[in-house]
Parts: sequence; structure tokens; C-alpha cells
Amino acid sequence: MAEIAIIGGGASGMVAAIMAARLGASVCIFEKKDRIGRKLLSTGNGRCNLSNRDMHFSHYHGSVAGLLPQLWPQMEEEKIRQFWWELGIDFTEGDAGKLFPRSLQAASVLNVLRRELETLSVEIYTKTLVTQVRHGRSRYMLEIQSEDPAFRQKNIEAKAVLLCAGGKAYPKLGASGEGAELARRLQMQVRPLRPALCRLKLQVPYLKRLAGLKLDVPVALWEEGICRQMEVGEILFTDTGVSGPAVLNLSRRAGEALQSGRTPVLVLDLIPEMEKGALFIYLLERKERLGACTAEQGLEGWLPKTLIPVVLAESGVKPREKFGSLDKKQIGALTYCLKRWEMPVLALGGWEEAQITVGGIEAKEITAQLESRRHKGFFMAGEVLDLDGDCGGYNLQWAVGSAMIAAEAATAYVKKMEEAEPYKEEQRKIR
Repeated sequence: MAEIAIIGGGASGMVAAIMAARLGASVCIFEKKDRIGRKLLSTGNGRCNLSNRDMHFSHYHGSVAGLLPQLWPQMEEEKIRQFWWELGIDFTEGDAGKLFPRSLQAASVLNVLRRELETLSVEIYTKTLVTQVRHGRSRYMLEIQSEDPAFRQKNIEAKAVLLCAGGKAYPKLGASGEGAELARRLQMQVRPLRPALCRLKLQVPYLKRLAGLKLDVPVALWEEGICRQMEVGEILFTDTGVSGPAVLNLSRRAGEALQSGRTPVLVLDLIPEMEKGALFIYLLERKERLGACTAEQGLEGWLPKTLIPVVLAESGVKPREKFGSLDKKQIGALTYCLKRWEMPVLALGGWEEAQITVGGIEAKEITAQLESRRHKGFFMAGEVLDLDGDCGGYNLQWAVGSAMIAAEAATAYVKKMEEAEPYKEEQRKIR
């Protein structure tokens, strides 16, 4: 019988196993894929965005975000950085405060985690799926389906269980939402799962022409005439929509609107350095200066070449029309488009492209130690909980920080049980 059984061998599962084993617990990990940590290799475009300088509650969403004031002191940034430092991972800072391993290689992060698990003699069973968790009087029974030749049992007992099975993002790496399903079978409330931090598909023409174009401008998400969220950063056009960090951070709210039957609209400010009035005056001056050119030529050198015909078409201006002949109405239309280019959102990119899962086990089901309120000794960490972070290292920080909290609490629970066992045995003899 294992003292602590960890379901899921992703980032949170590996960190939880290391923390629990360091505290003296016997630990085993059950991972349904053929190796642990596969999703970690894809984080930060293979560079492993571990954290961010700007750690604040406002970067997190979901019902569990309401517990962060209680959880935060238990997952201090310095404590997490010390954990990585002890494993040999030093940080380097990228854009927007993103923190990466000095190697800029996710594989090196996975290697040091695997090495530490081996050093601590943590048992790891791959190709092993936990299909059911049953809570007995003083222990848990896990029903197992395994192709691992080292694991021949159909059931295993554990004093405590730590659920780190993730969500549904990256299904090609094995994510399928089984953690949420296990929680439901234990009568826990789980919010519906949906993808986020993914590309937005747009309902606009010209996308194939714009594919590959990168812009660094403000982008806002509007619903029913109200600006719901604003982001600034890189936007990348694809042949069906837009991606990039700014867009990824808008995808959560866009998905929420789409799920409710509303049509969110992306609004780009292509010339953020000028107010609308100043831009109108600038375009009047520019058309006087370059009046002999066509409208298309008149914008060359100021806007990206692939963007010019699109902006003109959206403004109702013919590309070959003389720039100098444009009247104030046409200049006004061009000004409006440059300051407020509207693009209706058709759909999200889907689970195949999503970096994270929105939804999961609700906050009312857990304590500040990430233990189930219904089942003592059952703990949870990472993406399986109803909390998701912005793009920029926030989700991996949560995976590690929550794993530390849950592992420490699970180990304390097991030790408390062991201390109580001699007393219980003595009481049984007296009876």
C-alpha cells in the first residue's frame, strides 16, 4: 500500500511527488501516457515559461481564484524559485516579465524533475489509468487499468490521494479530462470544461492575404457595445483568424461569450500613438504630400504592405484611386478603420490548440490546503481545479505552487493517521 497515490504525471504531479517524498512519504505516480511530463515539453514554445515577475491575483480566473488570498502565503514566489534552484534551474527573464530556465529548454526542466524523482525512489507507473477512486474508512482504493509490465494489480490502496490529472488542453499529449470525471464520481461539483489560451477564428474576409502578418498594437474584446477586456501585445494573423499573446489572453472571455450565444468582436487600434483627431489631420497632410500617388502607394512606408489593401477595402477606398483626390469623408472612414478595426469572432481554436482548460473542480469543494471537503485525505492540484491564468508563466506557477500546498498537506495528513493508529489499535484491544 502506498502512503500517497498521485494521479497524473504532469508538472503538478511530479512536483507534488518530489515534495511529498522529501517530507518522508512513500509515493507512487500513475500516468496514463507512456512517459511523464510530456506536456511540459511544449510550454513556452519549448522554452518552458516557468513563472513571471508580475505575480498578482488579477492574472488568475475561476472560482478558486477567490481562495488565492489564503493560498498565496503557502506558495510564495521565493519558495518556488528555491525549489527550482535546488534542482539546478536558474532563471532568465524574457519579454513581459516571463521567467524561463537559463537553458531556454523545457527538456532540461523535465530532466531535472525526472532525476529528482529517481533519486527519491518515487514509483512511477506509465500506461496506467486510474478509472475509479473509492473512499473507505481509513484509506482509498484505486481501480487501475495498466499496460505497464511492472504493474500487475487491478487495485491499489493508498492512505491519501493527490489528483493532478490536468484538464483537456493538448489532447494529443493525453489530456482528456478524466480528472474532472473522477471528481464527479466522488460527488464533487465540477464546472464545465472549455478551452482557453487559444487562437480566435474570425468572420472576416482577407485573412488568407494577411496570414503571417504580426502587429504589436492594442486589441480589445467588445460585447454588446461594451469593451470587456483590453490587451496590448503581439498579434499574429493566420489564414482563419488571429493568435499571439494578446489574443490568447482574450480567448477566455471570448469563449464565455460564444458559449452564451453572444458574438464578441475584436477591435484593433492600428495607430495607437495618435488620437483620432490627430490621425485625421495627419492623413490630410499626408495626402497633400503624396497626392500624385495612388491611395495604396500613399500609405506605403507607413503601414505594413500586406495590410494596406485590406485597410483601404474596409474603409471603402479604391487602392488605385488618387490619394490626393480623397475627400474628408473618405479620410474620415480611413481614420475610423485605423483606430477601430472591427472583426467578429466566429469560434475558438479548440482543444487541439488550447494551452489551458477553463473550468474544473469548484472552490466550494476544497479547503485552503486543497483537500476535499467531502473526502478527507483526497487532495487536488493544478489544472484539474477551477482556476486558470493568463498567458506568461502563470499557469505553470499555479501547477507548481498548488502541488507544493497539496503535497505538504497530504504528507501531514498521512503522518497524523499513522500517529493515531497505535491509539486506535489499543482501543480495539480494550473493547
